[in-house]
Amino acid sequence: MPNLVLETKEKESEMLKLQEKKAKMQVETKEKDDKIQHQGPDKLANLQKYVHAILTQNVELHEYVIPRLFIILPVDHTKWDPTNVLKNKIRVHFLCECGDHTAMTSKNSQKPLHITKHDGYEIRSSTEFFRKYGKHMFILLKWLKLGMTSSTSLAPSPNLMDAGIDCSIDYMEALSKEDPDLSNITTIDGYERLKGVDLQQLGASFRINDLGRHFGNLYRIMAEAGHLKWRCFDHCRSMYNEEEQKVFEYAVKTNSGKYDSHLGKLIITLKSEDGAKRFFNALTNARRVYELYATFGWDWTETDLEAFENALAVSSVSTLRLGLGRLQESSLKKVLSTSRQYETVIRVIELSNMKTIYIVLSPDLIKLLNLWPRKLSRLHKLTFETSAQAVGASELLELASSLKTNTALAILDLKNNSLGNEGTVVLSEALKANTTLTTLGLWCNSIGKEGALALSEVLETNKTLTTLNLQYNKIGDEGTLALSEVLKINTTLTILDLKGNSIGKKGALVLSEALKVSTSLIVIDLSENSFGKEGVLVLSEALKVNATLATLSLRYNSIGDKGALALSEALMANTTLTTMDLSASSIGREGILTLSKALKTNITLTTLNLQSNSIEDEGALTLSEVLRANTTLATLDLSYNSIGNEGARVLSEALKVNMTLITLGLWRNPIGDEGTMALSEALKANATLNTLHLEGISLD
Repeated sequence: MPNLVLETKEKESEMLKLQEKKAKMQVETKEKDDKIQHQGPDKLANLQKYVHAILTQNVELHEYVIPRLFIILPVDHTKWDPTNVLKNKIRVHFLCECGDHTAMTSKNSQKPLHITKHDGYEIRSSTEFFRKYGKHMFILLKWLKLGMTSSTSLAPSPNLMDAGIDCSIDYMEALSKEDPDLSNITTIDGYERLKGVDLQQLGASFRINDLGRHFGNLYRIMAEAGHLKWRCFDHCRSMYNEEEQKVFEYAVKTNSGKYDSHLGKLIITLKSEDGAKRFFNALTNARRVYELYATFGWDWTETDLEAFENALAVSSVSTLRLGLGRLQESSLKKVLSTSRQYETVIRVIELSNMKTIYIVLSPDLIKLLNLWPRKLSRLHKLTFETSAQAVGASELLELASSLKTNTALAILDLKNNSLGNEGTVVLSEALKANTTLTTLGLWCNSIGKEGALALSEVLETNKTLTTLNLQYNKIGDEGTLALSEVLKINTTLTILDLKGNSIGKKGALVLSEALKVSTSLIVIDLSENSFGKEGVLVLSEALKVNATLATLSLRYNSIGDKGALALSEALMANTTLTTMDLSASSIGREGILTLSKALKTNITLTTLNLQSNSIEDEGALTLSEVLRANTTLATLDLSYNSIGNEGARVLSEALKVNMTLITLGLWRNPIGDEGTMALSEALKANATLNTLHLEGISLD
């Protein structure tokens, strides 16, 4: 009994000491805050400047995939241990961007920033995370702590203040003292705003995938001023009248459209005149449609287009992507007879509320490119896309003439036109003068080495073409040589498709030399050629030094186990390749073994297609070891590989501990009840895998 009393007194003494130390630290924190409040205006102005930079940063829609306002907070600030700060648990939380905190308003008129009810996100790699995002968070924490009144008021709500901002600041200050690599995260001077790519990579820092991409229960919306914001549900809902929105959304639904109310983005294909009329009427009453992707999928008339114009004129649409299907035969003859018949299209383009317009022309409207008569004043960007069918000699000459002068055509699809070498030469001469085309599709056009040579001359001077599709032509090794030489100096082409072009060992060799020095090529498709394992050997050497290629497709090239060995060595050195397709490549167990060894250490590859090889159960065992160690692979396709119950079982065991794989393909493998049951059990334990393809399995 005396021992129990003594033990109780000792615990009470320890608690008193801890409380005294905590009270002392709170006093020190207050003194520190008072000191900051009375610092010279320069330091406070600096803090204000950097916060303003964060809040006013313009980020493109495709870049703003994660909220930019995020901080760390303690898991439970009531149990915070001030004696060993870095032992406390913290998580990342995102802030709701309610109100306009970039406007020149007083703090009293602002809506306070707040966090939503959410557990927060655990950090995967603490040092790397704080090295990259620490200073950004520290600036926000300091500003939230001060709650200053300024042109960029960032007043925190009570729930955010109660969550433990003081603890978060103490944690970061302790971390900066503990780790020399993080010594500068608490010095705000020299802060550089996060780039779009930094925001895109933020999600990879968390231990749990946010499959709904609602970070902290926030939703990405387009605010009235046209700015992207991440806001909580309550603030999203208050932005528009629910009843009016329901009427509009019903009209969209009856036309099988997809409407994102948070972004104000609508995608719809109109398939009948009656359906189009109902939609046009609904659009006139809609006030939260900023981006409209509309396709005319029926034989429309000029009257239909005029009705669409009238609806657009009173709408809130500022970005329009319009796909114009075929005109009625009677209307088509009128349109092609005189440019005056295009006045409706011109009026749509010149609507005062339009900022960006992208028009997809059907083949029978391609002559519109020659009839464009005006220079636009209000529009920020006008773009055309078109495809042409049954292009003869006269049509080709007309198209080539248009390419020399047209300043709006961005995408041209000429597939299956049998242009041959002669037609390709005519087209290439026009492209030398063109300054806007970004994508050119020429697949299945019987283009040989002469046509490839003409296109290579285009790539020497053209500064806008980024995508060139030459699949299923006949350029061979000689044509590949001409293209490879220009790839060494071209700095704009990013995507090149050479699938099915009879490229042999010599072609692979010259391509490998180009890849060693190319600084722009990101995607190359070399599938269905004939260079085999010898070609892959030289390409693998290029991959060891290439610093830009992200996607490589080598399917149906019979590279075998030796080719797989060469690629595995490349994967150990390469730091940019994220996607590789090796399906139907005659890879057996030895090849899988060498690839697996590389995948255990590779930290960039996210997608790997091994469909239709000879992996079997033994190869599945090797790959299961990869899944236990690899931290980047998100998509793996093992379909058509003779993997049975045992292979499924070992893969299932790996899935129980894997935290990165999202999609696994096991189509057409002889997996029975036992293997299916094992996979089912794995899914119960795995928190990240959301797609498992098992079609065609052999259930007993």
